[in-house]
Amino acid sequence: SIQFLIMIVYRDIISGDEMLSDAYALKEVFDADGNKVEGIMCCESKMINKGGDDVDIGCGNSFGGDTGEDGPADDSVQKVNNVIDGFQYTETSVGSAIDLKGFLKDYFNAIVLKLREMKTPKEEIQAFKATCPLVATFLIKNFKELQFYLGPSFCPESMVFSIYPDGAVTPNFYFIMGGFKSEKF
Repeated sequence: SIQFLIMIVYRDIISGDEMLSDAYALKEVFDADGNKVEGIMCCESKMINKGGDDVDIGCGNSFGGDTGEDGPADDSVQKVNNVIDGFQYTETSVGSAIDLKGFLKDYFNAIVLKLREMKTPKEEIQAFKATCPLVATFLIKNFKELQFYLGPSFCPESMVFSIYPDGAVTPNFYFIMGGFKSEKF
């Protein structure tokens, strides 16, 4: 029997941008007191090598190019963050916690309007609205630790957030899940 692998992509319902996929393990978010924050999920990121396609045609080093034990030096290889690079995020800024609060209020209202346009059942809209204060409180409390990113369309009405956990080299990315629709491929 043939088995098909299904991939889930999360698309921002305002911008239409692909913002995440199930290739990145989503984890629940907990506040400083250990309480689960409903409505927001996170994923860990890591640095990866990009470029420098080193192809071995089966002849080992017969054709040269080896510069030592570490293999050939390749200036075309660069280290990139897998989440930022994979979804073409661009870092942006938000002036203050008050500005973030205003953004979140506008964003939550825009999501509700979009959900209504999409004929989302009232119960789902109410469930989303119930998570908004929890998400806002979590993000505003962590404002000084946050970095802000726009998707590839640079739509200022939707954002992704990241925080470096204690001692981490790469950030965790945070997503307001009510603003996404999942698509299976």
